[in-house]
This record gives sequence, C-alpha cells and structure tokens, in this order.
Amino acid sequence: MPAERRCLVFVGWVLFAACSQLLLFVVPALEAVAFHLVWISMSIVYGVQGWSPRRTAVVLAVVTLVTGTALSEFVAEGRAGWDELAEVPLMALVFLAMVWHVRRRATALAETRSLVERERRAQELKELFVRTCSHEMRTPITVARCYAEMVQNELPSPQSKEDLDVVLDELDKLGRLSGRLLALADAYESTEFDWGPVDLGSLLRRTAQRWRPASDRNWLLDAPSVLVDGDESRLEAALDALVENAVKFTAEGDAVALRCRATRDGAVVEVEDAGIGFARSRADDGSGRPQSSGRPGTGLGLAIVRAVVERHGGVLAVVSEGPGGSLLRMELPRRPPGAGSRP
Repeated sequence: MPAERRCLVFVGWVLFAACSQLLLFVVPALEAVAFHLVWISMSIVYGVQGWSPRRTAVVLAVVTLVTGTALSEFVAEGRAGWDELAEVPLMALVFLAMVWHVRRRATALAETRSLVERERRAQELKELFVRTCSHEMRTPITVARCYAEMVQNELPSPQSKEDLDVVLDELDKLGRLSGRLLALADAYESTEFDWGPVDLGSLLRRTAQRWRPASDRNWLLDAPSVLVDGDESRLEAALDALVENAVKFTAEGDAVALRCRATRDGAVVEVEDAGIGFARSRADDGSGRPQSSGRPGTGLGLAIVRAVVERHGGVLAVVSEGPGGSLLRMELPRRPPGAGSRP
C-alpha cells in the first residue's frame, strides 16, 4: 500500500475511534458497542497496514488509557460494575496476540519471497550459463571441424583418415549437444513464446513427411485435425525430439506411429515405436542414458520435450512396453495458462 494511502487510512481510523469514544458520553446506552468498535477497528487497521513497533506501542497505550478512563467513569457513576474494567487488559492481550501472529506471518512471507527470488535468480543464471556456453561452443567446434577436414584431405594413410573420421564424428556430436542445450534453455523462456492456435494433426503430418526420406521406417499416421493454443515452433521441436528417439531405438522396417486425438480438456500426442524400449536401452548402459545401435544419447531430447510440454501446462508420459517398444505421450491443455499473456 502506498505511503500516502496508509497515512489516510490511519488518520481515518483515528477519527473513527475518536467518534466512537465520543459516542460513549453522548449515548451511554451504547457503551459496549462503542468500546468494542474501537478495539476491533484498531485490529483491522493493524492487520491491513502492519504498523511499526513504536506506533503499535503508542496506539495501544492511548487506546487502553482512553477506553479504560471511559469505563472507569461509568463504574464511578454506577452504570457498570468494576468487573467490566477487566475487559480493557483482556482486549489489550487479544490485540497483542493478533500482533504476534501478524508479524510472524509477515516474517514467513518475507522469507518465502526471498527463497522464491533466489530460486528465480539461480534459474536465470543457469539458463544464461547454458545459453552462453552453447553459443560460445559453436564457433570453436566449426573451426575445428573445418581444419580437421582440411587435414583429412592431405593424409595419405587410410588408417589416419579413419582416425580423423572419429574426430569429425565427435565434433558433430558436440555441435548437436550445443544445439540441444540452446533449445533446452530456450524452452524455459516463456516470455518469448509465440502463442497461437496450433493444428496438431497438420503438425504430425508435416513431421512424418520430413522424417520419411531420412529414416526407412514403417510410418503409421493417425492425425485428425485437433486444435490447441500453443507455440507451434516449440511444439514442432518437441515432436522432432520424440521422433528422433523413436528412430534411434528402432531399426529399418520397424514401425513408428504418430497419433493425436482430442480429449475433454485438450489433446494428446503420441509417438510409439516397436524398438528395444526405454527399459532395455537404459539397461545396456551403466550411466543410465539411452544406448541404441552404438549411438549414445545425451538425455537432453526428453528434457527439451518435458520443458516445452510443462511451459504449455501439460504433462509428458514415457511408457516402456515389454518386451520392446516405447510410447511417449504429450498431454496438452486446450489453452495453456501462459497463453493469456500473448498480445
């Protein structure tokens, strides 16, 4: 609350309390109502503003003195018993208990905000680090690959050329890794999402069309038109990562199915393959990362998919079906929470 408004609220309460005390003497029959109105209104204003300890002590002392004096006069005139004076310290104790709870809650909220801010800052630094490293890695990788190709052309020995092929292959892996790190950092930056209507059926058909020439698989497509709100480019990147996993864990001729369907709350996109399955792919590698056909995975593909799906307010489910095959399912809401912020 702005300082000026806080000041106006406090002055307004002081005037209200003064009028309530004046009511004691003008209409003695309303003594109980006026007395409790002062204490209740003071508690409400404190709960809204959270006064400083000094102001709290001064206000409490003044209200206790004024209400206590008014009740004392009523007792002296015989309008009330001496036992009613006990209400003054009791109300003061109730107010102090409320002050303790309010200050304790304010302290807890401040600590929570501090933790949230530190977590947000740590996440920003992590994303900045990943993004910076990904950008910085690209140039030296490209330069190293160019020089390796130049040297390879000058080598007379076939064995040396084969050794250099290994170097080129590893440089290509580093290039793909830097690209995926960049995609992962980009997936978490919701402020840059381009929200709009996305036809998931059309997206599946385009994806299958792109992958058919490069992968000799038995592509099965069930892609009716299903509309959701989302960022089409990021959903396409997530779908590509799922298809890449399916291709990685299958051999030529194996089936890869792409499906989508509408649900009550949104839509489901599925990529299913008849490969070795996630359970066996992890069992083949002590590091726990997928391995298939001699092609190690970085584990970033599903991380990118999960990041994109979560930014869309959805869920990624990974199911391994024995003895082989995997089913990866993206459950997307019809309208993500972040879509309302688009221009």
